[in-house]
Amino acid sequence: MKKITIVRADGAEDIWNPRKLERSLKCAGASSSTASTITKEIERDIVSGMTTADIYRRAFSFLKKQECPAAARYSIKQAIMAMGPTGYPFEQLLGRLLAAEGYTVSFPDSVRGRCVSHEVDVVAAKDGRKIMVEAKFHNQPGFRSDVKTALYVRARYEDLAAASGWNEGWLITNTKFTSDAIRYGSCAGLHLLGWGYPAGGGLESLLTAYHLWPITILTTLSTREKRLLMEKNIVVCRDLIDRPSVLKFADVSDSKAAAVISEVKKIIASASSTVK
Repeated sequence: MKKITIVRADGAEDIWNPRKLERSLKCAGASSSTASTITKEIERDIVSGMTTADIYRRAFSFLKKQECPAAARYSIKQAIMAMGPTGYPFEQLLGRLLAAEGYTVSFPDSVRGRCVSHEVDVVAAKDGRKIMVEAKFHNQPGFRSDVKTALYVRARYEDLAAASGWNEGWLITNTKFTSDAIRYGSCAGLHLLGWGYPAGGGLESLLTAYHLWPITILTTLSTREKRLLMEKNIVVCRDLIDRPSVLKFADVSDSKAAAVISEVKKIIASASSTVK
């Protein structure tokens, strides 16, 4: 059987593997039968040279028609990119993730180092440890944080540590790392967290484990409404359950608000059943 090559977002080519697509659909909460049906539909029309973005769009379209909550979870990577163009909402999302892991979180404007002052995206503290978190947000697929970025973050951390006794430096991104960045991080003691890294415990895995889906996954809200909510630091779907009145910030009508809350509840219920 002839092998079919597909093009990733970074331009590299991969061999088409239908099992990989089916597995990703199941991880998003799709039933085995739905995941199998969608994979077969896409496999029927796939040709060499098709991009992963094309495959994602087709899979998402099929999934949205059959299991909308699973479709929302399947779109988490694109949803995080849609939190831009600035990185501020992404920083808030990371703050929620760190808080879920038991850290005390703050967002200082500037912190003085030994040589110069630095803008620190997130400060996390736990068990006597003080951590500088650099958040690298990208709203384009295929971008990888390279070793230059890792070197830059490590140098900033060292300047801060020399002045204020910081204990750790972290680099977190919503995309992937180059192999050199990973090697340097491991060697230099720079903690890295990104898409699919570390294996089995990457950013997407942690967000899913804590049910911290960004509001940008919701299909019942418009882009404008999502933007207005994020301007008020409403970045996680669960916030809409805990504080449904915040939907008024986006001028969402009562009838539409009910549909939004219903979608969030279905996403959470779908995730809970998948874990079980």
